[in-house]
Amino acid sequence: MATSIRLFRGSFGHVSVLNVASDFVTHAHAEAHIILWLDGAAGEMTIGGEKVQLGPTVAAGINALEPHSHALAADGRPGRFLAFYIDPEWLCRRRGVALDRPIFASPAIPVDDWLHGVAVALHAELDGGGADDLAFYEIERLIDCLVDAADSIGRRRRIAAGDQLDIRVRRAIELMRANVHERICFDAVAKSVGLSRPHFFTLFKEQTSLTPNVYWNTLRMQEAQRQLQWSREPLTSVAWNLGFTTQGNFTRFFRDHAGVPPTLYREAARNAA
Repeated sequence: MATSIRLFRGSFGHVSVLNVASDFVTHAHAEAHIILWLDGAAGEMTIGGEKVQLGPTVAAGINALEPHSHALAADGRPGRFLAFYIDPEWLCRRRGVALDRPIFASPAIPVDDWLHGVAVALHAELDGGGADDLAFYEIERLIDCLVDAADSIGRRRRIAAGDQLDIRVRRAIELMRANVHERICFDAVAKSVGLSRPHFFTLFKEQTSLTPNVYWNTLRMQEAQRQLQWSREPLTSVAWNLGFTTQGNFTRFFRDHAGVPPTLYREAARNAA
C-alpha cells in the first residue's frame, strides 16, 4: 500500500519522496542507493546480509547491484522516506574515485541531528515547491554529506565487476539483457553457458552476490520503469512486453520491488522535475 510518490531527476540521478507501508522483497538497482527515514514507520532493511534499523540517526547506503529488502511496520503504518538513486558515474567523477570501486563500506550510515535536519528541510522544499536549481544544489550537498558520513570509499568488496566476472556469468547476463521482454528459463540459460542448473546458480551468486532470479528481476524492473515513463502503452501491454501473463501479476511484482503500484509510479515519473 502506498499513498504517494514524487520523483525529481538531476545530473546526480534521481530522488523520490516516498510514503509507503508495503514491504520490499529482495531486489537490487544499477545505481548506488541511499535511504533516509523522515517520519512514520521506519522498518528494518537487510542489505547484503546485514540488518539496518532505519531512524533519525541511521540511514542506509547500498552499493550498485547489492541485494536488499525492507520490512516495514507489521501494523500497516506507512513511513516516509527520501530515496536517492545515484548515478555511479556522476558520483565517481564528483568524488574522484574509480567507477569499479564500492561506495559504501557499511550499509549503516550515521546521521547526526544536523544532517537529519537538512534531510527534513529538503523534503519540505521538494514537497512544497518542487525542485529548482537551489533544491538540486541541496540534493547534491546532502549526497556529499552522507557519503562523507559513511566514510566508505573503496573499502568494501566490489559487487558485480563486469570485467572481472567469469565468462559464463557474463554470457548469462548478456542473455538475460537480450531477452528481458520474454519469460525466462534458467535451466536453458545454464545449459547455454555450459553449466548445470545448481552449478550455474552457485557460480552466479558467488560472482555477483545476487541470485539469477534477483538479477533478472532487477533487469525487468529497469525496463518496466523505462516503459512506464516513456511509453503510452496501457499496463496490460507493459505487462505482456515483460513476459507477465496478467496485469495483476505485473502490478504485484512492481509493487513488491518499488513499494508503489505501476500506475502511481507512471504518474510520478511523468511529472518528475
